[in-house]
Amino acid sequence: LLRHRTSHDNTFASNIVWSYTLFTLQHLGPAFVKLGQWAATRRDLFPVSFCIRLSELHSSTQTHSFAHTQNALFEAFGEDYESRGLVLHEDDTILGSGSAAQVYKATLKSSTSEKPVAVKVLHPNIRMKVERDLSLMLYIANFIDRYIPLQSVKMLSLPRAVDNFADIMRRQVDLRIERDNLEIFRENFGCSTKSSPAINFPEPQCHWVSEQVLVEDYIGDGARPISDYLDDDSVNGLKERRALAGTFVRSALKMVFTDNFVHSDLHPGNVFVREEKTKRNETKYMITFLDAGIATSLQPNDRKNLRDLFKAVVLNDGYTAGALMIERARFERCSSIPGGKEKFASGVQDIVSEFHDRRKQGLTLGAVRIGALLAKVLDLCRVYQVEIDPAMSSIVISMMVLEGLGRSLDPDLNLIKSAIPFLMGKV
Repeated sequence: LLRHRTSHDNTFASNIVWSYTLFTLQHLGPAFVKLGQWAATRRDLFPVSFCIRLSELHSSTQTHSFAHTQNALFEAFGEDYESRGLVLHEDDTILGSGSAAQVYKATLKSSTSEKPVAVKVLHPNIRMKVERDLSLMLYIANFIDRYIPLQSVKMLSLPRAVDNFADIMRRQVDLRIERDNLEIFRENFGCSTKSSPAINFPEPQCHWVSEQVLVEDYIGDGARPISDYLDDDSVNGLKERRALAGTFVRSALKMVFTDNFVHSDLHPGNVFVREEKTKRNETKYMITFLDAGIATSLQPNDRKNLRDLFKAVVLNDGYTAGALMIERARFERCSSIPGGKEKFASGVQDIVSEFHDRRKQGLTLGAVRIGALLAKVLDLCRVYQVEIDPAMSSIVISMMVLEGLGRSLDPDLNLIKSAIPFLMGKV
C-alpha cells in the first residue's frame, strides 16, 4: 500500500511539473514551442517519457478565437469570401493548432461542386511574438557565448545557431511561402499525375492564399497521425510499421539526394497515413506530409559533401571525403595550421570508421545514427574552421528527425541499402 501510494504521489507530482512546463513553453512564445516540438522527436537523445510529454506540444498548443479567424479571412479575401465559395463557420471543426497557426475544416464551393478543405490561419500578432522570442534567444546566446570562457561553448557558435533558427521561424509566418513549397513538393513527388501516390502533399487552392491564410486540400477523415502506428506493438502493428518505414525513409532520401528540397518540420504531428484496399484486397498506405512552410536546400558544394559523407560510410573512406570538404570550402583555416589538412581529413576518417565498423551489426536504423555522424562532422568543421553553408545544419537536424521517426517505425531497416540507389544517382 505504501509503495502504491508513493508511486501515485510521484506520478501526481510529475503530472503537476509537466503541466507547468508545457504551460510555460506555450506562454513563452511560438519559437519556444517549436524547440519543444523538436526535442519531442529525439528519442535517441532524451528519455522516452520526456519525449512523450513534450509530444503534447504537437497537438495541444493554444487556440485562437474565431473572431480573429474571421478578421483574417476578411483581410485576406474580402468580406464577400463566403459568397465566393469559402464556407467556414464558428462551429466548424478545428483540426489542430500549432506554434504558428490554427487549422479548420471548411467547405469550398464552385458553381458545379463542393469539397472539404483545410483552412490554415496564423495566430494573432504571430510575427511580433516570433521576433520577441528570437530577441530573447539571441540575448541568451550572446550572453553564454561572451561570458562562459569554454572552448566547447565557443564551438557551439550559439549566436549563429539562433540566426539560423530565426530564418526558419520567419518563414513560418508567411503562408505564401508554404504555398510555394507545397507546389514544389507536389511536383517533385508527382502528386498531381498519380491517382493514388504513396507520398502526398496537400494541394493549395488557387486564389485562396495570402500571408495570413492558406486554403488547401483536406486530407480526409480516414487519415491517422503516424504516431498512432508507433504505439502498436502487435504482430500486425509491427508489419504495418515496417511497410510505412520503407516508404517514409525512401521519401526522405529522395528529398535530400534527388530533389535537394527537404521538408524541415517533420515531427509526427505533421505526418498522416491513409489506408486503401487494392483490387487484390491488399492494404496500400499513402503518407501525407503537412506544414511545409520550412524547406531547406543546399548549395552545390555542400550537396557534394553530404553525398560524399554517405559514400564514405559505405566505402570506409572518410579521409577522401574530408580532403574534398577542405578543397570545396569557401573559407577554411586548415591550410594555415601545420598538418591541419591531414588532421581534419583524419578526423573525418575516424568518425566514418566508427560508423563503418557497425556493419557487423548491419547498417540498420537501430545500429547506425547517420544524423549523429553528420553532427560530429559539423563539430569538426567548427574546430578547424572549415566553412559550411548554414543550411547544412538545418539538413542535419531534419535528417536526425527523419531518422528518429524511421527508427521508431522499423529499427531493422537497412538505411545504407536504401540510400545506395540515391547515392549512385539511380533514383
